[in-house]
Amino acid sequence: MRTETIPTTTDLSAAWFTDLLRAGGDLDDDTTVTAVELRPFASAESMMSALFRATLTFDRPTGAPRALIVKLASEHEHQRFIAGLFKFYEREVRFYDELRDRVPVRTPRCYRADIHPTDPFFVLVLEEVSGCRQIDQVDGADLDHARRVVGALADLHAAFWGHDLSELAETFIPMNAPAMHEIIPAQFNGAWATARPLVVDELPADVVALCDRYATISSRVLDDLMGPDTLAHCDFRVDNLLFDDDGTVVVLDFQLAATCNGLADVSYFVAQSVRDDVAAAHADELIDTYLSRLSAAGIDYAREEAMRTYRAALVFFLTIPVSLLGGIDFPERGDLLGRTMLRRAAAEIIRTGAHLHYR
Repeated sequence: MRTETIPTTTDLSAAWFTDLLRAGGDLDDDTTVTAVELRPFASAESMMSALFRATLTFDRPTGAPRALIVKLASEHEHQRFIAGLFKFYEREVRFYDELRDRVPVRTPRCYRADIHPTDPFFVLVLEEVSGCRQIDQVDGADLDHARRVVGALADLHAAFWGHDLSELAETFIPMNAPAMHEIIPAQFNGAWATARPLVVDELPADVVALCDRYATISSRVLDDLMGPDTLAHCDFRVDNLLFDDDGTVVVLDFQLAATCNGLADVSYFVAQSVRDDVAAAHADELIDTYLSRLSAAGIDYAREEAMRTYRAALVFFLTIPVSLLGGIDFPERGDLLGRTMLRRAAAEIIRTGAHLHYR
């Protein structure tokens, strides 16, 4: 929903949450939120948004949620500019406003999803998903969790595979959109200049050389991420997932969702979120699990064609750890996470020969 009345943190009062919960039918007219404790939530490493946990106090017993997650625009003007340029805020608001009920994977319930019609400001109020396990991406997913994830990915992608995505593409920008061709190589080169001396001795020489020539191959890589297209998450890493005891995968954070080939998500997850030893021994099995799940949904996709996108995504998603190491001032875990993701990606690039496809 587009509206000019986007709240700031100072607006998130007890009265504001009372109105919100009453409007959604979660709070009766006789019950009131009397106090709100608003604290920064999760990691300080959220690049584009500010996350808060709102703990609510009521004047009487109620079944309404006692904690909610609030997502607002970044406090940093540059981050808001980037988010506006690529419609990051609009993507997530539209997902929760229009598409959430169409995806056969679990996502948090949304209590409000609004965006300003012209300026890069938005608000999301989401369920705090409790009783689930989160895996630290530095540790990486084991084989059992990785199998669950690629199965959930296939279900997500199958819901949009083969559909007319032209209307979605207005918001969920294709990965090979003109702006991507223009900005990605410049952004990568700027971050790589800083990151290179930090990691040059930790990476295979062929991967260092691949990063050195990234700007000259990025257009090919972006084009190879396309077709057949679906709605892809495009930030599908284990830090954005929760795991229920019954095996359900809960998917978070749709700001980077885009139209492209679904193998982009599979590649990014397997290469940068799965434990090193598991990826080395079982990456091919995980790819086959994904393709088999697609086939069960009536989508037959040749493995050789799938690997084209898989290899392209291995190269494209080098942008994430390189940005962590060279382009954004993150705390200590950001450095460790960037090094871990880059090391894992490099190993999968060498294993699949992706570097040989982009000379």
